[in-house]
This record gives sequence, structure tokens and C-alpha cells, in this order.
Amino acid sequence: MRTNNVLRVIAVVVGAVLIAGAFVLAYFVTPNYVARLPGDTDTKRTYTGTFKTLLDAQEVAKGNLVSAVKQNVPLAIERAVKVEATSGNTALVSDSRTTTAAGNAVEKTTWQYAVNRKTLEPASSHPSSWTVVDAQGLTVSWPIGSKKTTYTGWRPETKTTTPLTYSRTESKSGLNTYVYEASLPPTRITDTEVLAGLPPAVPQKTLALVAQLGTLSAAAKLQLAALLPTLGDPVPLSYTLQSADTFWIEPETGVVVDTHRSQQRVAGVVAPKDGTFLPLLPVSDVSYQQTADSVKGAADDAKDGRDAISLVGTILPIVCGVVGAILIAVALFLRRRGTRGAAGPDAAGPDAAATGADAPDRP
Repeated sequence: MRTNNVLRVIAVVVGAVLIAGAFVLAYFVTPNYVARLPGDTDTKRTYTGTFKTLLDAQEVAKGNLVSAVKQNVPLAIERAVKVEATSGNTALVSDSRTTTAAGNAVEKTTWQYAVNRKTLEPASSHPSSWTVVDAQGLTVSWPIGSKKTTYTGWRPETKTTTPLTYSRTESKSGLNTYVYEASLPPTRITDTEVLAGLPPAVPQKTLALVAQLGTLSAAAKLQLAALLPTLGDPVPLSYTLQSADTFWIEPETGVVVDTHRSQQRVAGVVAPKDGTFLPLLPVSDVSYQQTADSVKGAADDAKDGRDAISLVGTILPIVCGVVGAILIAVALFLRRRGTRGAAGPDAAGPDAAATGADAPDRP
């Protein structure tokens, strides 16, 4: 009897622990330790496309403007996003990109950000030893649990933001994805790493040749002619970026499954008096997207992340909760059954014995 009572108590305690564990897994462990940017993130993506127009910086520097303009040059981009360090719910993330034209590197950049590991927004605080870009909005990915809404995206080339607008839901590589679109009007490029790969200045005679051979309007030619004497020789150049981008996001994990981009960079000069930008000639006109292998890799990453969230946040809590409830129910059932079984003989035995002894003999 004592053994049965002990077993029932153990069953109730274990059942209660399992039920409590289910709530802990679902509402504490999953949101705080599973549904967030993993500390071992080291993601590599590749992109392919075409430079419909590409200005050869070396030829421009030599003053060979006619031979500097290339057409239909193959493009490839390698991008690596890696978590370099973590501090609680904050991660130090590096974003490195290498762009090649016909196999020759034309641009290399690396930016570091401090991000919240769940929202992927810039972290409000981080270790003082981290050197990061003072960014605004999303930088390397979308939030865990993305919504059908408009987010703010960061453009590192221009150090400005742009709306990331939810457009539609679409199947991509076997996944249900949210599609977001972004549009950046011509905006001055200010990032030093990007500018390092572009000609900082050109001789005045080269700009004069631009006016003759280029597609400048009559008004722009007059404006350039008036500006040239005030710009010095060589003439410093400035650049703008314009883009139209589409992103396919797996919403539960925030993984970018696919990306399509169309971007134009334009070189120009800035008027010393009022800072007005005068566009002169295209530096690059490019369209690119993730490779098929990269899309598949991203989809696999999203599925793995979704499975991990489902396992710890849904499946294990259900199993723990059900097993715990069964243990408690069985313990209570056995206790009630044991009580009834003990009550029957105790109540009937003495009365039955007395009745049998006092009953008269039957004829």
C-alpha cells in the first residue's frame, strides 16, 4: 500500500514537471534561445547577372573615355554574412561582398553591424569593443517571424534608408514566402569602401569629351561648361545609386530565399555654390539575382530553422504536456480505485459475520 502511494506521488510530480516544462519550452526557451539569429551563423550566397553598362575605372583614369565604356559584361557576386560575436540577445554581424566583372574583381566591401538577434534591427546597446556601422533599419536579413507590413531597410552604399514594402505571398523553392519590394531614387553614394573602387577625379578634357560624345541635354552641356572653370583640374567626381529590388522571405525564420536587383550608378559633378549634382555618364547599369544553388541553399536553411522552431516550440511541448497529463490522470485514477477497493471488505466483513452467527436454523 505504501509503495503504491509513493508511486502515485512520483507520477503526479513527474507529470506536473512535464507540463511545466512544456510551458517553459514554448514560451521561454523557443523565443529566447531558438527563434533568433544563431550564434554560429556563417551564410554564403552567390549572385549572377550582367553589367549592361560598365565604366572601366582604369581607362577613365587614363582619359580613354571611348574605350572605358563596356557593354554586356558578366557579373558575379559572392556575399558572406557571419556572426562574429554575441552578447546576450545582441550579435556582431559582418557582411562581406565581392563583385567581379568577367572574372575581375571590381568592388570589395565589408560592413559590420550590431543587431538584435530576433528583430534583426540595430541593437540599442552593444559592447564598446565592437566597431559597427551606425545603421538604421534591417541590414543583413528580415526579423524572425516577419509580418505582412512595411519595414525600413538600410542602404550601406548611400548610408540612407528605404522602405521594404510587403507586396504579396508567393511559393519559392517549395516554401511559402512573403515578397517585399524596395525602390531607391538617385541618391548620393557616400560609403568610403564603395567610393574607393570608383575614379575620384578626371581631367577637365575628359569631361569636355563627355559633353561632346555623351547623351547630355543641351541645358546640361551649358551647365557643365559654366561649372568646369570652378571645379579645378582634375575635376572631382561624385556618384549616385538608383535601384529597384525584390526579396523573397521565409517569414517564420526571416531567411532571404531569393533576391532580384536592378541598379544604376551615375557619375557627375557637384556645383560648389549650391551643392547641386549634375549627372554626366553612367558608371554601371546592372541586373542580378541569386543563383539556383544559392536559392536552394537558402531554402534548406529556412526549412532547418523552421523545423528547429517547430520541434522545440510545438512538438516537444505537446509531447511533454500530453505525457504529463496522462501521468497525473493515471495517478488520480489509481488512487480513487484503491480507495474504493479498501472500503468494501472493511465495511461488509463484521456485519456479515454477526449475521451468520445469530441466524436461526431453518426447518
